Formats: sequence, structure tokens, C-alpha cells
Amino acid sequence: MRTRKLLFYVGGLLLVAGTLAFLLTPLVVAGGLRWWLDRAARQEGMRVELVNIEAPLLRPAVVHQLKIVSQPGAPFQVVATVSQAEFALNFAAFFTQSRGRFLHSLTAEGITVDVRRNPELPPGSQHFAWQILDDLLADNFKFSGVDLHIENGMTTVDLRDGALSGYQIEAGVFSASDLRIESPWFRKSFSQLRGATSWQDSRLTVGALTLTRGLDLDALIVDLSHIGESRLDLEMALDAFGGKLRARISSEDREDRRTWDAAGTASEISLAQMSDALELTDRASGSLRACKFTFRGEFTKVSEAAATIWAEVTSLTWRDRTADGIMIGASLYNRQVQIQQLYVKQRENQFTLSGESALPQKLADWLNPDFHGDVSASINDLGEFARLFGANPSDFAGEIYISGSVSAQERKLGGQLLASGNSLVLFGAPFESLNANLSLKESRLEVAQFELARNDDSFHGQASLDLAGERAYSFTLTSSIADVADYTSLIPESIRGLRLAGSLELDWSGNGTDSAHSGTFHARGHGLRLPGVPLLPIEAEFEGNYSPEYVFFQQFNLSTEHAALNAFVTIANDYFQLQTVRLDLNGKPGLQGEAFIPVSLSKARTEGSWLAALGDDPYFNLDLTLEPLDLAELAGAVTSWPKMAGQASGKVEFHGTPVAFEGKSSIHLQDYVFENEPRISLDVDANAAGGIVNGKMVMLASRSAPVNFEGSLPLKVEKRDSGYALDWSGPVSATLNFPAVFLAKLPLYLSRRTFGDGILSGQLTLSDSTDHWKVHGNAQLINGRLLGGSSISAGVAFGGQTAVIDYARFAQKNTQSTARGDVDFRDLSDVAVTLLPSSPMVTLTLLEPGDCVDSVHLSPAAASASPRARIDEVVLRGNLFTPDWTISLKDKRGEDPLDASLRNGSSRSFPVCPANEPGGKTITLGPAQGLFP
Repeated sequence: MRTRKLLFYVGGLLLVAGTLAFLLTPLVVAGGLRWWLDRAARQEGMRVELVNIEAPLLRPAVVHQLKIVSQPGAPFQVVATVSQAEFALNFAAFFTQSRGRFLHSLTAEGITVDVRRNPELPPGSQHFAWQILDDLLADNFKFSGVDLHIENGMTTVDLRDGALSGYQIEAGVFSASDLRIESPWFRKSFSQLRGATSWQDSRLTVGALTLTRGLDLDALIVDLSHIGESRLDLEMALDAFGGKLRARISSEDREDRRTWDAAGTASEISLAQMSDALELTDRASGSLRACKFTFRGEFTKVSEAAATIWAEVTSLTWRDRTADGIMIGASLYNRQVQIQQLYVKQRENQFTLSGESALPQKLADWLNPDFHGDVSASINDLGEFARLFGANPSDFAGEIYISGSVSAQERKLGGQLLASGNSLVLFGAPFESLNANLSLKESRLEVAQFELARNDDSFHGQASLDLAGERAYSFTLTSSIADVADYTSLIPESIRGLRLAGSLELDWSGNGTDSAHSGTFHARGHGLRLPGVPLLPIEAEFEGNYSPEYVFFQQFNLSTEHAALNAFVTIANDYFQLQTVRLDLNGKPGLQGEAFIPVSLSKARTEGSWLAALGDDPYFNLDLTLEPLDLAELAGAVTSWPKMAGQASGKVEFHGTPVAFEGKSSIHLQDYVFENEPRISLDVDANAAGGIVNGKMVMLASRSAPVNFEGSLPLKVEKRDSGYALDWSGPVSATLNFPAVFLAKLPLYLSRRTFGDGILSGQLTLSDSTDHWKVHGNAQLINGRLLGGSSISAGVAFGGQTAVIDYARFAQKNTQSTARGDVDFRDLSDVAVTLLPSSPMVTLTLLEPGDCVDSVHLSPAAASASPRARIDEVVLRGNLFTPDWTISLKDKRGEDPLDASLRNGSSRSFPVCPANEPGGKTITLGPAQGLFP
């Protein structure tokens, strides 16, 4: 009886305990799961946050809004969030410590992971959270809505809308809408990725995945069986651009260091397919026929790693560069880089380099590595070989042979190189032969012999360069050239346009360091000339010295048989100076004086303005005297085309700073004749002080009355924040009197072939200021016959900033037309000349939008007017100082919708053709008939 009661009590207790356990299981599971997640994260230096956990009885636990964050001291800053995660737990594995996984299945949705390397910590300062990854491995898993961002230095990987699943008894799926990789050497996006997965024995296999056209992933096998011990193994097989790529990579932590072991092979990879698929800017073609590589060590300490590479590229073409074959074999071990062979084969050209070098232990030693090796080259087509390195093949040709050895150890160099060539073209200049002997002795490079020869031309030189310290160097060069025109391609581009011809002898020596240089030169030119320019052959001699601050010519002599120019010339960084300038003509002084111009010639050339080339505190000094000179004698002494005559004399004195110029000048030209043009005489006297230039000018042309100008104009140079600038603002006072100028007697270089006859007369007065010009007076043109046969007569009265055209008469053959009008020049950048014909005109020329006009003709034939053709007003408009003018033909009757419809929307304004531009149209105008107001 007692036994029966005892059994009854025990059974009841067990029933109550089982009932309580059954009822309390959800609470225990939720609390236990929270404790396990928190404990696992803290052990790996991470922090877990979550909203709540649901643990329904006999169903997977659900975690809402899970967030995992790494601690600040971690080598990688990790922030991971999961919207919802389901955990199906295997309690048997947990309590019995069996080999099964604690997680039977894991499903997660809305996953966002951001991983960034901590740049403030050295690599290996703290291990990564490998164990937590091992704890999260499940028998079955499914991840969806994955957004991943990994950033390591300048390399980033982004995956959007990814999904990954794996099951023990069936295939899974991998997909991603977008995968983007960016690094300094590679940038590519892959979209709409989809492949199959297999999950067996902690090995995840992803396969049947097409990344891009020509690049298919056969299999990617990731072994996670030792992930808790920080070991990761990976095998990859790719069908890559017509070839195969295989690689095996393993990685593990050893003594707080991450060691990588990689090996791979590649074969028959098409570079053309690769260029097209990766959308490379510069397309390449050819084939990576074979390649093998190995690596073992730390990526952060490559110098302490061991690596080998062997590769062969055939039929390489990149841009316009080609090579039949390139082979390289190299290895890295124990800080030693050994180049077994670098071989380049290009048609008949071959280049071979082999050697070894020790990797420097300190950054400062990279410029002085220990190295020794052999080099040899047989270049039978120098142009094609130069193309391989980006040079223009037309600038190089011929054969060159190079052989020798080079060594460097403990900052001491040794070795010798010999180079020889025949029938060469170097930088576009032809040479018959080249011989060079270079030797390396400790830290110096010695060019014991350098010879270039062509016919009777020769270049000889020696040089020495210290490869250590401040790179001290010295050299001497002697050359003798029969005609410098043969070496135009070697002349600097800044003076190449001179196209100088003639013989030259040059002696040049120099020396210097990284921070300074200096040298001397002595050049003698004979029979120098500019082809196409009618100058007599010139004898020249230049001797001087140079430094970083200046170039000084102690001899600067140019001479012909009857004329000589001599001076001392200094070209400095911020000025140039001419001292004791003297031009002698048949033994008599012609020009003499001195000049100091505080302008940097290099800045003036690059900036395009002498104002921008002024220094901070410039001072000008110009004192030149032109003795009475016979221009015909001068032309005969320096040119082979003496078509100039007359007498010239003058003096120019000019000094001061830009903001306070002072000086005076007087120039006289008597009976000047150029070619067979009419003669003119000119007298100009001017002085400058206080920013005002006062001057007088008298010009006398054949049969014309003297043209007199007298006035004062503002001319100042102001210093502003952006530099110096001309300032024309200020009062203006001037008179111009031209009683009778016979246009037919003006030289063509003044009339510009506009008028063949006519008389121009008038008197004008300029007043007020340059900002508000006012012109008063009148001007008349009588029978101004154009070279085309038309003639113009007009009278204009100026009234300040406008003028009235009292009359204008145009005549051509038997046709005449009269008009009146006005001129508006209040804005000199928008001058408007309006002409109103006395009777309406019509256009007899069909003009289309986009046409430009080069002339206007009159026709005697009358025509009936149409709304499109009638002209009541002609307007010329443009900038007084530029050729951008337009001509407008207007109908003053107005613009109604019917009229606009008849015109078909055609523009009535047309540009005036620039000078010498072909394709311009001539507007033909005629009187209108049958017009109605």
C-alpha cells in the first residue's frame, strides 16, 4: 500500500513538473536564446541589440530587429541588422554535446551588413569574430533581402538585394540584383546574378553562375569546417574569356597574423574578350597563353612573403602598340626578388633582362636597392620598338644593339653598357651611326663616350652623374652641323617655327645639382637664313653663361656684309636687358642705346600678355636713338628684296614704374616708299607724364593736304589684386583736321584696297572722357569710288555720341540710289548705322537663314515688291573693334500674321562675312514697282 502511494506521489510530481516544463518552455527558450546571443557576441568583442524574441512551443524561435555592432577597438567596424530571424534549435546537440549543430535551421530576412577596416589600428591588433560565425552555421539556412557593403582602404564591394540558401538534402539558390567592385585598378558592376548552391559537410558550393559575357563561374567552393579556428579555404574554377582560370586560396590566423596561401593557373584567356566584357577604355587584343602564380604570407607584409609568377602573352596589341610575345618569370623569397627572365619579342626586335634584387628594409632604401643583372637587346626596327613604349614610330628608325651588366650593392654601383646603332632616326632627325659607352662606378654614372654622326655632321660628348646625394652632374658637348634645318625636330617647339637654316658650331658645358645648375656656351652660325623670308644670309656669334636666375650673352652679334647688330643681352626670371645696343650700317651708326624691360619673357609667352608678366615692383628704362638712316641702304644691307626707300630718324626716352611713366619720343619719316606705293611723310612728337600722353602728328601723302592730329589721351597702368591692368579712364581732348585727302594717292597698306578714287575731308573734335566719348564736327566723302566699280558720296555731321547722315549717294554703272540716316555710337561695342533709302527697294537675291553677306550691288531693273522682298531700312550693327557685324533688311510697314506667314519665318538679319571667308553672298538691290503704302 505504501509503495502504491509512493508511486502515486512520484507520478503526480512528475506530471506537475512536466506540465510546468511544457508551460515554461517558451520563456526558457527565449531567455536562453537571448543569453546565448549576448554571451557569444561579448566573447567576440561585439554587442547585440534586439527588440523581442518569440519562442512558440514546438516551433522555431523568432527574433525581431536584431542588431550586431563591433566594439571600437576591433580591426573591422561591423554593423549588421536583421529585420527578422528564425532559429530552429537542436537541443539534443546542446545538452548531449554531440557533433550535430546547435542550429537546425536559420532563416533571416532584411539583412544589412556594413564592414569597414578600422584605419586607426594596425593590422592584426585584434582577431576577427570568427567563432560567432561558426556558432551561426546551421544544417539548413536561407537569407533574403541582403545588402552588403565591405570597405578596405580604397577597395569597396557592394551587393544589393542578395539571397543565399543551402540545404542538406536539396540544392539552394544564390542571387543578387547588383554586385559592384571598385578599386584603384578595377571597377565593374555585375547585375541580375543567379546560380545554384550546395551545402554539405560545412562546404558551400556556388556554381552555374554567369557574371558577365564571357565570364562564367563553374564552381566556387568555400570550406567553413574550421571557420571557428579562423581558417578559411576556397577553391574557384572560372571559364574566363575563352580560357580557364583555376585558383586555390586558404587563410588562417597564426600568432595574431593572418597568413594567406594561394596558387592558381590560367590558360588561353582572350584579351580582346576581356577588354569588351570589362568595358576597358583602351582595348587590348592577344592571348594570355599560360600563367602560373603562388603566394604565401601576409598581404600587409609582402616583402616577407614568398611568391612566384610565370606568364606568357602572345600577339599583344594595346592602343597602337604590338608585341609578338612577352614572357616573364620572377620569384620573391627571403626578401629577394629574382627575375629569371623578362623577354620581349617584337618581329625582328628582341629584349632580354635577368637579375635579382633585395627588397629594402627601410623606405629610404627603395631609391638605392641592391641589384645585379644582365641586359641585352637586338633592335632591328627602332620605330616599332619605340611604339611599344608610347613614342611616335615615325620619329625613330634603324638598328641598335645593347649589351652589358649592372649591379648595385650598399649604395655602390657597378657595371657597363655598350650601345651601337646604324642608319638611325632619333626624334625625327637622321643619323648614320651611334656609339655610346656607359659605365657605373660606385654612385656615379659616367658617359665616357657619346658619338652621333651624319655625313660631315658630328656630336661628341661626355657626362658624369652622381646618383646619390644632390645628383651632381657635369657634361660637355661639341657639335658641328652643316645645316641646322636637317635637325628641326630636335629644336624646342617654342622656337621651332623659325625654321632656321645654315651651318652651326656649338661648344656647350654645364654642371649642377638637384637645386642649382650653371654652364657656358659658345655658338657660331654661318649663312643663317629663314626659308621664305627675303633676308640675306647672316653670320652670328653667341657666347655666354647661364644659371637658374639668368642667361647672360657677353657676345650677341648678328651681321651681314654691310650691317651689324651688337649688344650685351641679359634674360632673367623677371626682366630682360639690352646694354650698349648698336646697329651699324656700312660702318656708320644707325641705332644705339639701352633698354631695361621688367617683363618675364617666359610668363609673357605662357600668359599671352606682357601685363601679366610684370614683377611686383617693376621699373622701365628705355633710351634709344635712331640716327638719320637711309632706308634704301638698310634694305639693301639686310634683305634680298630692297623695295623700301626714304629717310628715318628718331629718339625714344622712357622710364619709371608702370603707375608713373615719364618720357618723350620723336619719330620722323620722310618720303617713305614701300614697293611702288605712293610716298608719305610722318612726324610724331609725344610726351608722357602723370598718366597723360600729349602728342602731335602730321602726315602728308602725295597731292593731299596735311593731316594734323593734336591732343591728350589718358594712359595709365594700375596695380590690382589680380595684377597690372591698363586704365584708359580720364579726360580726352583732341582735334583731327583732314582738309583734303586724295584716296587714290594713299598707299595700299593704309587704304587696304578699299577705294580707288575720291576725296575725304573734314574736321573732328574729341572731348569728355574715354568712358563717355563725344565727337563733334563733320566729314565728307566725294566720289569715293570702290575698287569694284561702285562709288559713294556722303556727308556726316557728328553731334556728340550720335551722327546724322545728311546725304548718301550710291552709284553703280547706270544705277543710282540716295539715302539718309544716322549713326549711334554711344556704346562702341554696339555701333548702329541706319540707312533709309529715299524710295523703297527690293532684294533680288534669295537669302536663307545662315547665309553671310560679303557685298551689296545695285541693279537698274525694277521689280514688283512682295512682303518678303521689300526694304525700307538697312541697318549695320557691330563692335567697332571687332569684325562681328550684321546687316538687317527691314520692312517698316509692320509685321502682321499674314505678312509673317508669307515670309515663311525667314530671318531678315544676316552676318557680314569675315575677311577672306569663302561662300559669302552678294545682296543685289533694285527699285521697287507697284508698291502700296
